[in-house]
Amino acid sequence: MPDATETPAPEAPPPPPLPPWRRWIFVVLPALALLELAAQFVTQARVPTDAHWRAARDWIARNRREGDLVTSAPLWTDPLARMHFREFITLRDAARPDATRYRRALVATIRGGENPDLRGWTQRHAERLGPITVRVLENPAPVTVRYDFVDNLRPPDAEVFRAMGEERAPCTWRDGFTVGGGGLGQGALAGRARYVCNAEGWNYVGVTHIEDMQHRGRRCIWSHPVQGGVMITRYPQVPLGSVIHGHHGIAYEAERGDDNGNQGGPVSLTVKVDGQPVGEDIHHDNDGWRRFEMDTRRFAGGTHEVVFEVRAENAGMRHYCFEGDAR
Repeated sequence: MPDATETPAPEAPPPPPLPPWRRWIFVVLPALALLELAAQFVTQARVPTDAHWRAARDWIARNRREGDLVTSAPLWTDPLARMHFREFITLRDAARPDATRYRRALVATIRGGENPDLRGWTQRHAERLGPITVRVLENPAPVTVRYDFVDNLRPPDAEVFRAMGEERAPCTWRDGFTVGGGGLGQGALAGRARYVCNAEGWNYVGVTHIEDMQHRGRRCIWSHPVQGGVMITRYPQVPLGSVIHGHHGIAYEAERGDDNGNQGGPVSLTVKVDGQPVGEDIHHDNDGWRRFEMDTRRFAGGTHEVVFEVRAENAGMRHYCFEGDAR
């Protein structure tokens, strides 16, 4: 029998009261679900449909002038613009070095995006077409290009040499190559014609399209440097202005480095006028599409020889390309 003197066990304390927020959880959760659903409808309403892109294309077709740049903003919409406005966007425009030579641009814009090529341009009109706004922008200071070195890379306007020590061997102009590359993991998109500088064919100078570090296409002169040598591109008769303006870069897959983080060495570009150096610019990995300018005011107004020299101490994987113009 239990001892009559035993003290009975105390009763368990009552559970604590629910926190105030838990009293509202069955209201808050459905409200959050409704808010998310509403946000999804808003997001979908801001996405342009094919009909919106067709409306923008029709408006551009009616208002575009000869020489206008047709593009889009923000930059990630560029593939969409090239798909829907393909008859207005040439390969030259899509792979432009910059926009300084254009006077006017028609920009299909979504979500208030900006195109960095057009910073500082003046907006003259904005046509709202659902979620797409086509903005008409004017360049406040368009430049006049006197000579484009990419356009004139062909005989008799240019000649190319590969110099190894004292030996200077001319490169051979050839046409009719099969156009290849340009896809994911396939490197630069070389053109049909080029100056071939070795028997294997990889060492050449020619108009090419590379992908820069921002995944933008760039039309330029491929000039892979050679170990211990110099790649020389010569233009015998160039009408010069006050400056040689240009850019240079290395194709994306070579500039970013391999899977182990290995990158290549710098590439030097030297520009000479009538044998006199007017400037040098050095491209390092992570520079991306790098701009340069060489002062040619003392030669302005005349026709002169212009030479580009490309060299690198470590030439391996230097998939190098440059472009320039006299202005």
